Amino acid sequence: MNTIKTAFAGLLVGAVLLSACTKSNDDDDFPAGDVPPTAGGYTASSQISPANLVAFYNFNGDSVQDSITKVNGTNAGMTFTTGIKGKALTGNPDATKKAYATASASAAVQAMTQYTLSCWVNTPQNVGATGIVGLGDTKNFWGNINIFFENGGTTTLARFKTIYGDNGVTRDNNIQDVANGFNNWVQYLITYDGAGNFKSYVNGTLVRTNTVSGMTAIRFTNVGPIVFGALHFKTVPSSTTGSPGEDWAGYIPGKIDEVRIYNKALTSTEVSALSILERQGR
Repeated sequence: MNTIKTAFAGLLVGAVLLSACTKSNDDDDFPAGDVPPTAGGYTASSQISPANLVAFYNFNGDSVQDSITKVNGTNAGMTFTTGIKGKALTGNPDATKKAYATASASAAVQAMTQYTLSCWVNTPQNVGATGIVGLGDTKNFWGNINIFFENGGTTTLARFKTIYGDNGVTRDNNIQDVANGFNNWVQYLITYDGAGNFKSYVNGTLVRTNTVSGMTAIRFTNVGPIVFGALHFKTVPSSTTGSPGEDWAGYIPGKIDEVRIYNKALTSTEVSALSILERQGR
């Protein structure tokens, strides 16, 4: 009888263990260590093209520090609050405070011939054309890279625009309307591939491609600072002799986080993985 009871108990324990091992996880929250729902097999954003990451600002140390070079930038009135991951660089809803931040562009950033710039934003509706992140040009009206919210949005519709500089000539990737673009975390990412193709992505999805025939390596000119939260002519004083500042432009009232600059154009698979993993805090 004892032998039978022991055998039965063993079978019961085995069944419980088998059930636990084969139970599916059907929700959308994948704990660290699980295989992520991305192509490429990435389990962390740090695994995405690390050799090409030439600047990274995560703002977790309550500073505008590049995690690659360890060089600190300059904070002109912004604060640090809860971000998509850790802390975020945060503007002031009072535009008269003129809150923004700057950082020096490293030699690796200045030498890029193709690139990716990715950032996360959670902000109320903009007042005036409002810079998110850009790479300045000390002599021209527009910077070498200008990512901003254009005028004309609504409380539920953001107008995402990018203007690129190449050897002093500006290229416009037009306006992409982003539904629910305010008061939510949204990833904005742009690429240039060194072969004439400029691409804009929102939350990992391609929304615009502009191809310039005959264009090859990008050529930055008169490289100024990396500017967060404003266009480069809205720093005080202006970062460019091309404009003393424009009344139609403003300062971001909300949050910027996880700013990454790569010296290559990420593939669509890498872009999707980066968006998914950073939203999950990985």
